[in-house]
Amino acid sequence: MGFFTALALLFAGLASAAAAPVQITTDPANQGRPELHGDIIVWKDFRAGNWDIYSYDLASSDEQPVSTNTAYQNLAATNGTTIFWQDNRAGTWDIYYRSVLLGFEQPLVGGTGNQGLAVVDGNNVVYVDDKSGNNDIYAINFSTRVIKPVCTNAANQWQPRISGTRVVWEDNRNGSTDIYMKDLNGGAEQRLTSSPGEEKVADISGDIVVWQSTESGVTDIRMKNLRTGVESAVTSDAAAQNSPRVSGDLITWEDGRSGSWDIYIKDLTSGVTSALASGPSEQARQAIDRETVVWEDTVSGNYDIWVTTVPDLTPPAISGLTPAEGQHTGCGSPAILASYTDNRVGVDMASVNLVVDGEDVTALSTINAGSIFYMPPILATGQHDATLTVADLSGNSASTSWQFFSSQPVMSLNALAAYWGSYADYLNNELSVPYQLINPSSETTNYSVEIQYSSATSGVILTTEMPVWLGDVEPGNHGDAVLKYLVPENTNSFKTTVFASSFDDCGTGYYFPGPPPGW
Repeated sequence: MGFFTALALLFAGLASAAAAPVQITTDPANQGRPELHGDIIVWKDFRAGNWDIYSYDLASSDEQPVSTNTAYQNLAATNGTTIFWQDNRAGTWDIYYRSVLLGFEQPLVGGTGNQGLAVVDGNNVVYVDDKSGNNDIYAINFSTRVIKPVCTNAANQWQPRISGTRVVWEDNRNGSTDIYMKDLNGGAEQRLTSSPGEEKVADISGDIVVWQSTESGVTDIRMKNLRTGVESAVTSDAAAQNSPRVSGDLITWEDGRSGSWDIYIKDLTSGVTSALASGPSEQARQAIDRETVVWEDTVSGNYDIWVTTVPDLTPPAISGLTPAEGQHTGCGSPAILASYTDNRVGVDMASVNLVVDGEDVTALSTINAGSIFYMPPILATGQHDATLTVADLSGNSASTSWQFFSSQPVMSLNALAAYWGSYADYLNNELSVPYQLINPSSETTNYSVEIQYSSATSGVILTTEMPVWLGDVEPGNHGDAVLKYLVPENTNSFKTTVFASSFDDCGTGYYFPGPPPGW
């Protein structure tokens, strides 16, 4: 009780960073190696005298045995709906699974050699397989059951982690251990580290990869941003820091600076590093999913599973506004889009709301986890207003408003004096009429201008082959074309109508003065 009080006081001092810890397991046997996804925590448990797999639902406070076979079950992982683990009931290690809802238990991957260290994201289960005589990395799609090799280099690959379709692992092909990565969707392996030290125990979340490194002479935590390519130190304390885990903008690790193992955390958004769980007992083997952190703790005299949350106080970031603020577009129907990202728990897609010129167009938009796209009808020339609101799954909301300008191509026609182009034209009654297609706009270009058709009165017939290409007509300029007409004998006058087309900056087509007859 004395230690629990001290632990509670520590968390009270960090109230802005983390909630008070909660002890999940109370059985006097050992529980360890926790993993989690969403509300589901899984771990290995020795209460029956051998290692089994148990789970706990944070939403319902319900603890359940997952696998209690008398063989050794170890290293559980979950995607929130299914629990995976390695199991040696067949004499070698195989991958088993159990549905959280349906409750049945079945092998997933087995056969020659050992298969273990399973990790999962969605339907992709990644594991280590030694059937070749060394450790390789494989992946199986849980839905299709298709197995594909991730890395089968003759060296040893170990400790895989996955985020989306990116897989990282430690690899000793270069004499020392480095961190490698490959995308399950294709592409070559990437070597992420190349220092002379030992880089091990990698983890990945989105664009952030973390690992432990001995580059400085003591084990520290380093990270690499895959989007920017920048590698940096997460820790530099003289004590050892091991086993990093990352989720969103939070990095956790085991830290030895107090003389025993504690759990530390760094918030990449704020840059703040703090102790998450510390005291005279040992805190280790932490795992993190979004704002929830679990670990094993010896405060009760045996290893138990504890959990805490680090509240998400940062709203999503909105970027990539298109059209940009104040932009003058040469489009009558400019695509309106924006991107958004969240530093931790993810965007609540149901919260995304777009208003254009006072009209809610959310239902007419294409929305996904990272962006919104809306294609408006032809807008009136002039200023337009847009407002985007988006919240994350913790309820933090962000909103931004911006203005842009749209304009439609305009074109006028000027007919110059008609003439006989040649004596042969005169004899054939084929009259030439020069036209100027004028762009009176001060800012909008008419692209790919063509004369599509011309009609005439008094029985006059157009003889020029259509269409007639004029090219791009810049603001204030004009394009010139000459059309020929067959004029009947004794016709002294007639009228023509010229139908032209062009495109705006966005590729939308326009007709002047309208579509040709019959179009």
